[in-house]
Amino acid sequence: MPPVISIIIPTLREEQFLERTLANLDSLKIPHEIIITDGGSQDRTLDIARAHGAKITVWDQPRRQTFGEAKNAGAKLATGEFLVFIDADVLVPEPEKFFEEAVAAFRRNPKLTVITVPYLPYPENTSIVDHVLSAPFNWFNIISNNIFHYGSSGGEFQMARTELFRKVGGFDEHLAAGEDNILFRRLAAHGRALSYWKLNVRHSLRRPHKLGWLRTYGMWIKNGISVALRNKAAYKEWSVVR
Repeated sequence: MPPVISIIIPTLREEQFLERTLANLDSLKIPHEIIITDGGSQDRTLDIARAHGAKITVWDQPRRQTFGEAKNAGAKLATGEFLVFIDADVLVPEPEKFFEEAVAAFRRNPKLTVITVPYLPYPENTSIVDHVLSAPFNWFNIISNNIFHYGSSGGEFQMARTELFRKVGGFDEHLAAGEDNILFRRLAAHGRALSYWKLNVRHSLRRPHKLGWLRTYGMWIKNGISVALRNKAAYKEWSVVR
């Protein structure tokens, strides 16, 4: 049976998180495939991916791969009806129920082109600060997508119709960051982009933990404005946090 969903995970030195992310998907029974699109890891990332039966594509150029290039490379290998893009440090709660509900949302509404969901800290993270400061980003996406129909998303979780994703040309490969928002705007122009607030994913929050929430929000805002006004990222490279 061909896969219903193709789960695409960009990686670069992700041995710390990838095992947990993939093990969390082992119980998923909906026909699916997992595709690891790796930027040239020299740690155990690819060994972990192979152990979980993932398809793998590896970047072999001397320069650093952009997020758009990584995600598009994974999409080229995909055979599912829907493409799902998640970060390597994202957990999908109760994957079977989650994707049954997500697929049902697309089935109910033929005009729905792409969804994102709110993200919360890992379940063991009880920090009030992390829970509170995750909220503004989630609400921004909900208001942008569900009220103004503008199209907005982070990279934590995106799910799109494969045929339409390919029709709009996928992710913008020249951006160091912000390719997610561009994709959502492209897909919103063909129907409806939605922040599906009934579901959520869990995230490590490693960037704000290392750089601080204030600096992280500053980077998000600066880059978001630059992409919106100039179609150009504010940074030549998005810093790698490991």
